[in-house]
Amino acid sequence: MKLDGLEHFHLRTLLQAFLVFLQIALLLFSVSLCIKTWTERVMVSGFMICGTASGIVFYLWTTVVSVRFPDSPFWTPGSKPAGAIGKIFTGSTSPPDISDKSSAIRWIIETSTNPEYVEAAAAMVPLAQWSRDLDASAVYKRLRDNFGACCKNQALYVKYGKAMAHLCSQSVEIDPRLLSKFGWDYWGGRSRFIRDAFMAGRDAYRQMTQEDDASHRANVRTALRTMIVHGLDQRLSLPDSEELTWNGVLQWSHSSGEKPNREEFDWLVDYLADNVDDDHESEGDALLALSAMHGLWSSAKQPSFINALIRCMDEDKPSRVRHAALRLVSDTQGELAAITDDSMPQGVNATLMDSLSRALFTAVCPNPEANYNNECDAPFHEERDRRYISLIFSLAKYGGWRQRLIHDGHLQRCVDLVDQVNKRESHYLESYLPAFYLPAIIGRINPIGEDPTLSPALSQLIEKTWRARIYKNDDNYVDAIPALVTATKLNFQPEVWLAKEARGALEYFQEEQATLVTNGVAQATVNAALSSLEDFHEKLQSAIRLGHRNIMMS
Repeated sequence: MKLDGLEHFHLRTLLQAFLVFLQIALLLFSVSLCIKTWTERVMVSGFMICGTASGIVFYLWTTVVSVRFPDSPFWTPGSKPAGAIGKIFTGSTSPPDISDKSSAIRWIIETSTNPEYVEAAAAMVPLAQWSRDLDASAVYKRLRDNFGACCKNQALYVKYGKAMAHLCSQSVEIDPRLLSKFGWDYWGGRSRFIRDAFMAGRDAYRQMTQEDDASHRANVRTALRTMIVHGLDQRLSLPDSEELTWNGVLQWSHSSGEKPNREEFDWLVDYLADNVDDDHESEGDALLALSAMHGLWSSAKQPSFINALIRCMDEDKPSRVRHAALRLVSDTQGELAAITDDSMPQGVNATLMDSLSRALFTAVCPNPEANYNNECDAPFHEERDRRYISLIFSLAKYGGWRQRLIHDGHLQRCVDLVDQVNKRESHYLESYLPAFYLPAIIGRINPIGEDPTLSPALSQLIEKTWRARIYKNDDNYVDAIPALVTATKLNFQPEVWLAKEARGALEYFQEEQATLVTNGVAQATVNAALSSLEDFHEKLQSAIRLGHRNIMMS
């Protein structure tokens, strides 16, 4: 009650006014003293004038410093008016109390020994904005320690977890060692925090559509940023992390354990489709958030979703946006590849798919003539090209897509990647499955060998692929065997080593046939691989015995 009374009677304002009057009185006293001594003793007045002038200069300097650095503790009564005038001339629109609020919260969390004060400050962390230049390691460490200590208390566990996530979402400086793995297994785990951020973003978007207020748009951005920092397993990350772009996992469930349906993500598709300004940060966040639901989304949203993806892969977009869109398309490759001229969903046509094919090429090759300092746009990038190769491999199964892949430069891109992959060490190739897919892609897209200039580099990669003896119980791997055989026929003459490797692969698939089917590989896919290997091995043996060099092509 007493505190309410102090607030009601504006005691703080009265005290500030008293200090202002006191400073004015001191200034007038100093000026009058200087005038009096000037008329009586000139030498003494010189000392008085210099002292008064120094005090005025120091006061003005303190005011300027407090305006230039909002977290300065040396504020004067003239700081706020000077700051307001400065904003008029500079056009600054930054919130005035951001530094005050975050500094106070930071001080309480770092220094307080009272758990209730720290708890109250943690609850206020998501309500403040934090400067990206701020080193928040000490704050984050205190929050993390309390987070781990209160795992039995749901309210505190969630409160500290959300405070930590908000700090990360603000891209403040945090010691990487503090971002290492720790437990998120209580009270719903990561899924609960991702879901809460998702729902907060959805509610803010609904408010934004009803009332176009900047605060609602800012709330959507904050919710998306908070959601994606949970993307890495058992730890938080900064939202612009490249690892998060390629490997972030943002799947979540309702409190009942049910997975969300596609329609629940419609607001994100609408937000991405309507976000046509230069807010690249939010575009990248929305794309990563959409990765939580694999697929091309609800049928009603497919056209706008594909158009948004095309826009996000434009060459003018930052690499983070282009690559997040590429990853999203790669995640939907099965449904995307199944879209043919005979099975176009409503609102989707061949022209739109042609545009998507061109956009996919731009996503990995934005401008071949430009010099990029960003490593993400280097000629070869392991994560980017792994996703790209896997996607092209799936699309190359279908005739309609093969024509697009040839026409839009994807075939040549795969040929160029052959040279890049060949430069890697042999142990790297054994663990890099797309190195196996590249010959299969070229075998599918270019089965008649129209471009002989690719043969030397491709032959080297094909030989490494056979000699590596990588056998995987994977549907895509088994499905690639016939195309690999086709590419081998185009680039090799019958040789003893090749017959030996083909026999080894054939024996493996014959022995593991039942295991492959049990692990989910379609029986028809296994049969096609066996048939191609049997025919290939038989023709190799015949050619070697007879000494014929061209029997493989028959």
